[in-house]
Amino acid sequence: MKSSLPDPAAPGRRERRRAATLDHVARTGTRLFEAQGFEATTMEQIAAAADVAKGTLYNHFPTKEAVLAHGMHLTLADDAAQLRALLERPGSFEEKLTRLFAASAQWAEAYRAWLPPYFRHRFLHIDSEVGAVRGQVPRDLVAVYAGLIGDAQEGGTLRTDLDAEHLATLLHQLYFGALMRWLTVPGRALGDEFAAAIELFVRGAAAHGRRPR
Repeated sequence: MKSSLPDPAAPGRRERRRAATLDHVARTGTRLFEAQGFEATTMEQIAAAADVAKGTLYNHFPTKEAVLAHGMHLTLADDAAQLRALLERPGSFEEKLTRLFAASAQWAEAYRAWLPPYFRHRFLHIDSEVGAVRGQVPRDLVAVYAGLIGDAQEGGTLRTDLDAEHLATLLHQLYFGALMRWLTVPGRALGDEFAAAIELFVRGAAAHGRRPR
């Protein structure tokens, strides 16, 4: 007799299918953005290129900015292994942070045209953005900071009156402020903005009487 009980694995399969659809549509949209520009690309073109119904596209991604955000998160996730390798190289806290920010600057400069609509989407959908179930890439960056900071705290070069995650959040705010200044103030160099943020953080977070190394 066929069981009338629900298949406990079914929700997992549905979620995997949904995630695969999200990724496929976002990667397709990313290719179109690269080929013809974000502003010139329409949701109808994305649906056609991804071979999904327009209603299905809007069910998953209510706006073009949502497609862009998910695609950028996938790009960041693809780069995660390279980022970890970069941070595993020997060096002081400041040296590792400088390498991390340099890699981020290279990425941001490559995708500068996409950053304003990406940030608009994040600010407008901070609690419910598409792709949140897949890893929260920005939170992963804070976790990277926290790991570096925790190691430096154990080594005695960073203050310990604030925990690593708290300091990581403050560092991320400096990072984001530098990034926004570069995007909004003409003539600014992102490398210079990040260097100022690093200098401010390492001085402010240094253990008493010490500068992080």
